[in-house]
Amino acid sequence: MYIIDNIKKTFLKIFSVKTSKEELNKFAEIKRNRLIKKLRSNAIAIITNQIDLHLGCIKMNTYIYNIRDIKALENIDLKVFEEFYKAFSLYPIIEEKKYYNKEYLAKLEIELDLIDNEYKSRIETKCKEIIEKFEYIKTVC
Repeated sequence: MYIIDNIKKTFLKIFSVKTSKEELNKFAEIKRNRLIKKLRSNAIAIITNQIDLHLGCIKMNTYIYNIRDIKALENIDLKVFEEFYKAFSLYPIIEEKKYYNKEYLAKLEIELDLIDNEYKSRIETKCKEIIEKFEYIKTVC
């Protein structure tokens, strides 16, 4: 067990991404900027209805978590995407809908619409903030 622990510690020292207080290496910075660019593009797709709101939120959470793995985003609170996902995650969306009968699905759609209406303006506001805040990224990558 001692050998495995030492190997694990050594591996983590070699391959760990530096914390937000340390400078990012060039590869991590490029990867992070590409993810931020995707986050921004997804925000545009959500606002312009090019992507379903639920699918857009799922993608947002993926990008946010991947960016945080490298270095957290500063000065922007993106918790609304996680909150929205938690609110709708138990409901069938997109492909899952085909597995439900029409009557039950109609009942679920009413509940899901209430959730969507509660979060939609907050999601759109946050998407606009992302688009404005990370406009510089489109010129960097």
